[in-house]
Amino acid sequence: MARKSGSPREAARLLERALEANPRLARAHWELGLICLNHTADYAAAIYHFQKVLALRPDWPHASTTRQLISNAKLELVKEGVEAPNLPSVQRQMDRLVAELHQLTAAKTNLEARVQYLSGVTQQLAVENLQLRQQMLAAHASAPGFADPAPAGASPAPAPPAGTPPPPRPDRAAAGSGRDFVASRPPSGPTPPGGISPSGTVYGQRPGVGPAPDASRPLPAGSGRVYTVRRGETAFALSRRYGFTVGDLAAANPGVDPTRLQAGQTIRLPIR
Repeated sequence: MARKSGSPREAARLLERALEANPRLARAHWELGLICLNHTADYAAAIYHFQKVLALRPDWPHASTTRQLISNAKLELVKEGVEAPNLPSVQRQMDRLVAELHQLTAAKTNLEARVQYLSGVTQQLAVENLQLRQQMLAAHASAPGFADPAPAGASPAPAPPAGTPPPPRPDRAAAGSGRDFVASRPPSGPTPPGGISPSGTVYGQRPGVGPAPDASRPLPAGSGRVYTVRRGETAFALSRRYGFTVGDLAAANPGVDPTRLQAGQTIRLPIR
């Protein structure tokens, strides 16, 4: 094998890669031992590989030659003044390192497979996410009250003719049909002046919204019915309830600051 692989160093590199894949190749140990002994002068490595050959293949056909080569390598070490290494300990260390190398290779293979699997899961989740978004858009488009955009090229709606009154606002139309209006017909009996009941109800008006005051007719000072201010009431709230302005309230109550009404205070409510 070594003689057919070009330079000895290249052959040794190829043999070492083969042993990384399978450390029980006796033929590879044999070839490496010969290269270390005859070409690189690495006698300690040659002894190690020859020892592996005899350990892996007790029936090795060149067993006697292998033992002789081990002796020659030891002799060369002695000539160089280097003691022969403790071969059993070196062999155990090499075996442990090779085993760790195989474990790391297996772990790397498992990690690569795991990464590939997770990549496939990620792609599948992305597709499912896109499908869900499309389903949500379709469901939203088919929901009641969803206004589809005008198609491309469609002409706009024609404008109403001049003089056409605008359509009623939905909030005002609904308010007109609700129950928040007091009956326009007052109850039997005399109606208090100005259409205000003793309870403060303005007949024919919606509570909280009064008629627009007539600014052309001034209010006389001290006119209107007597009213006792309740807790939390303000001049603005009273004006909204009974249909006058804060200015009217100030005109009907000289010397009273409408912005500082207090609970229990007696004032006059202006009546238009």
